[in-house]
Amino acid sequence: MKKIVLSPSKLSLLKECPRCFWLNVNKGIKRPEGIFSSLPNGMDLILKKHFDECRCNNCLPKDIEGKLKGNLFNDMEKLNVWRNNFKGLRYMHESGFALMGAVDDLFVMEDSSIIPLDFKTRGFPLKEDTHEYYQDQMNVYCFLLEKNGMKAGDFACLIFYHPLETKGAGDFKFGIDLVKVKTNKKNGEKLFLDAVEILQQEEPDASKECVWCNWNK
Repeated sequence: MKKIVLSPSKLSLLKECPRCFWLNVNKGIKRPEGIFSSLPNGMDLILKKHFDECRCNNCLPKDIEGKLKGNLFNDMEKLNVWRNNFKGLRYMHESGFALMGAVDDLFVMEDSSIIPLDFKTRGFPLKEDTHEYYQDQMNVYCFLLEKNGMKAGDFACLIFYHPLETKGAGDFKFGIDLVKVKTNKKNGEKLFLDAVEILQQEEPDASKECVWCNWNK
């Protein structure tokens, strides 16, 4: 059996529709993809550079200063691997399936626990439940940290950036919202194991709400 590496985005697809997930991973049949903006990726690179500069200067970025107690994770050798979309934090299960997630950054709390920091770029201010969309992703990150010998905390931080105004000449002002998301490593593990089980079975039924499978019918 070929080596299969699952990611948080793949696991999100499982929750949307088991059949679409099974076809994507086992048969390489993907949902049609729309136009994707490269702006979030560009913002991620700039923000990582910004946080790294603060790390080198032994200070906290103003984005999180006063909101978290501790320091940025300072093992750049590990962080560079765990940030890499082709390497990332990894866990190999005895079944031969692997789980991989690429973090944006990590923070070491005063009790030495490590929490994920994840940058999110939006066009508009947060809604009350926006952070809930990323719950599974954060659960998986904390599970992966633990499996890589780290003392994972029981929450993660989503840092949302959204444009407020422009002063002209390419000078934009962004609003920043930091949201602490309580995490559950066991739920991250369960989601992965459920995915492994489904992939080893026959093609599952589609979700009743899946617009792609309903259209195909």
